Amino acid sequence: MNGRKKFWGVLGLFVALVMGAVAVVVWQAMEGVTALDDQAFGWLQKQLVLAMSLLFCLGAVLVHIWAWLDRVLLKPLANVSHALEVMTHLDPLGPIHLEPGNLLGSLPHTAQQLGESLFHARRQVREVLANSAPQMERLETVVKYLPVGFVVINAQGTIILYNQAAQNLFRQRQDYLGLGQSLYRLCARIPVETTMELLRREKTTDGLIQGGVQFYCAGMDNAVMLDCTMSSFPGDAEETLYFTITFAEVTSKVAARRWNEQLIRFVLEDMRNPMANLQAAAETLVHNADMDASTQKGLMQVVLEEGRAISRQLEQMAWEANTLPLGRGENLVDILTSDLFAALARQLEKYPRPVLNGVGEPLWIHADVPALLMVLAVLMQKIADNTGTSEIEAQALMGNHRIYLDFIWPGIPIPAHEVENWLRLALPLGGSVTSLEEILRRHGGDLWSQRHRQPGYAMLRLPVAPSSRQWQPLLQTIQERPEFYDFSLIKPFEMLGRKVGLGLDKLTYVVFDTETTGMQPSKGDEIISIAAVRIVNGRILLGESFSRLINPGRTIPAESTRIHGITQEDVKNRPMIDEVLPQFRSFIGDSVVVAHNAAFDMRFLQLKEARLGIRFDSPVLDTLLISVYLHEEATDHTLDAIARRLGVEIRGRHTAMGDTLVTAEVFLKLIHLLKTRGITSLGLTMKLSESMVQIRRQQARANY
Repeated sequence: MNGRKKFWGVLGLFVALVMGAVAVVVWQAMEGVTALDDQAFGWLQKQLVLAMSLLFCLGAVLVHIWAWLDRVLLKPLANVSHALEVMTHLDPLGPIHLEPGNLLGSLPHTAQQLGESLFHARRQVREVLANSAPQMERLETVVKYLPVGFVVINAQGTIILYNQAAQNLFRQRQDYLGLGQSLYRLCARIPVETTMELLRREKTTDGLIQGGVQFYCAGMDNAVMLDCTMSSFPGDAEETLYFTITFAEVTSKVAARRWNEQLIRFVLEDMRNPMANLQAAAETLVHNADMDASTQKGLMQVVLEEGRAISRQLEQMAWEANTLPLGRGENLVDILTSDLFAALARQLEKYPRPVLNGVGEPLWIHADVPALLMVLAVLMQKIADNTGTSEIEAQALMGNHRIYLDFIWPGIPIPAHEVENWLRLALPLGGSVTSLEEILRRHGGDLWSQRHRQPGYAMLRLPVAPSSRQWQPLLQTIQERPEFYDFSLIKPFEMLGRKVGLGLDKLTYVVFDTETTGMQPSKGDEIISIAAVRIVNGRILLGESFSRLINPGRTIPAESTRIHGITQEDVKNRPMIDEVLPQFRSFIGDSVVVAHNAAFDMRFLQLKEARLGIRFDSPVLDTLLISVYLHEEATDHTLDAIARRLGVEIRGRHTAMGDTLVTAEVFLKLIHLLKTRGITSLGLTMKLSESMVQIRRQQARANY
């Protein structure tokens, strides 16, 4: 039942109820009336006729009012509804036919504007799709014909993308390769999950693993050995990670490398006896120069034959080595020991004991990370079983051309024969079984237990190769400040009081900016400089400014100093943040706060509110969000980019006062542009800022 039928149904029900009530009243009245004379009965009839006439007239008036409301309100609304349905699904520019005299006011015009906006939006989408189609086709072709298998998985190992090379690589298990299928039905789980743990650790630390993590992995049918490289990228949610993996089959290369190692071992074993015989004969000849000619000749023959045997062994070794395909070197990557220990600790969480605690300064090592983690996990459990300890400390120390990984516990050292037994343990690695000793040998290391320098403690020491990065300065990319898309600064409009309706040119503003020790206020970074300037009646009042250097109470990282130029010496004798922020709150007063990427700066302030007993609850406007609204076609909304678009000269960039003045000039120009769009009040400006938050999130997902 549509709205009009319901509308008339209500009237019909009302009339029926009234008529029923009248009938009941008349019936009861007639029942209670005793015998009347003709004159009295005639009077009663007249009264009933008059009452019925009045009821009829009232009903007619009510029906007339109902019909008028239907004509000027309900019927036009139905027409608008039908027109909007046509505009939505068929023709956005379709007309809305209405009779004059309706009570819809500007609704039809607004609906027509919505249709025009929908038409233009659809046209823009078609143009974008048309322009991006060739690029998308080329990207699809590139991924399709990559020479290595390419797979994208989520944190659970579910496949969400793969290419043709991956199909060819896993051809023996083709039924298990598909979207929504588990990667672990195609290759071994442990190396993949171990590497994913490392990349999760990389996301939350400064020890970045450059270029992803490389590892070997066996196919589930043990028919292929895979050389893999895994990288991660963020998903929609803050804590979500996705992983890309490239696969290359290296079965023959790995087999060649292992055969090469075995060949060397076998040849050395075969050469041991000839070398011993050769050495004995030579020593006899040297120390017995007066021996008879027959004995001397026999010894010379031994030297000749054993020399020939050694020569044949070397030639055979060279021939076999030349027939083997060349393989890649060891699967070693650079990693910080802090990341290694953290990944190991997470692996050990699966077991009742021990708990691993990393201590000391991190060092760079060069290691086959998945293999080394497997070895260390086994060793930690062996230590716990042998000593009964439930907690082990892990520390990295610089040694003689090596880095020592020390694992320390309270008690006595492990006996040497027990450590020898551990070295012979068999471990599954890369689709085959290898010994713990072989994995350590590939790292050029050894293993022993000894007393620790602290009395009452012992340790297990494992030497590993250092990375060349250990002696190189850590290079970090200087990035723009992160944008906080959870923009919680927009206050409910009822909290703004009369300011909601005030014109933008009637308000007083305080534009501010900060410089900080880093980009993570929730993780201990602090403000080291804050500056602000007041805007009144569209004028920047340089005489009403606020500028302070602040002692952060912590070290200023060198990479931050490279950005803003503020050193530890500059802030050594400056006031602390607890003294400066109340002064800054007083400077703001009742003004509207303005900043670029305001959530970043405001977060530093809000984290101090509870401790200092102050609140930064002023209305906040963000030049970044206003720019997104005004210049929706632009993809760059950094302060530099906006200033260039608006013709604002950039001075003193990456200083608090310099950025404040640039932001103030940008803001005044943005206000002028807002007026041309009909946005003239604070309430409307804050409302459009709210709508831009979602758009900005979508742009971030698209890597704008």
